[in-house]
Amino acid sequence: MLLTATAGRSTISIHFWNLAEYVGGNLVGDWVDLDECVDFEDFQRKVMEATKNAEELILGDYESEFGVDLGFGEYPNLDTVWELHTKLSEIDEDDRDAFADYLAYHGGVSYLESALSEWQDRYCGRWNSLEDYALDFASDVYSEFFKNVPPGFMVEVDTAAWECDHWISDNGHVFRCF
Repeated sequence: MLLTATAGRSTISIHFWNLAEYVGGNLVGDWVDLDECVDFEDFQRKVMEATKNAEELILGDYESEFGVDLGFGEYPNLDTVWELHTKLSEIDEDDRDAFADYLAYHGGVSYLESALSEWQDRYCGRWNSLEDYALDFASDVYSEFFKNVPPGFMVEVDTAAWECDHWISDNGHVFRCF
């Protein structure tokens, strides 16, 4: 696990509660902005400060720029949270949204290692629809065919067949399933 400062930003903030106090009816907790943490130890220290040195933590809420469920769960592992933060910080800012969509589609942080190793190979770009992607792909691969389509004829794509091998996120990111 990377334990040094990160160059980029992940824009993840998490609200932690002290579980024992929470169960007892006292709301002891606060927000921790991961971008303000220098390293993993600093992150742990800020979580402990926010929860008054709680033995057990509970995640109350989190915010991120991605707009997708990152799948932290109610009892997050701090190592995993920090690892996601560092990995997102390392990914080019233009690609973070696509990675977050891929991670959310496959089940959140529990799928982090696999998602990190395969998402770029499966990413096809951002499109308005899967049909737009399929037509652009086909026009590149079958350029001679597209040049010879008679006037008045239109090329159509069987999107149901494409959906067997590809999926598109709500943000328009297209990924191959294989």
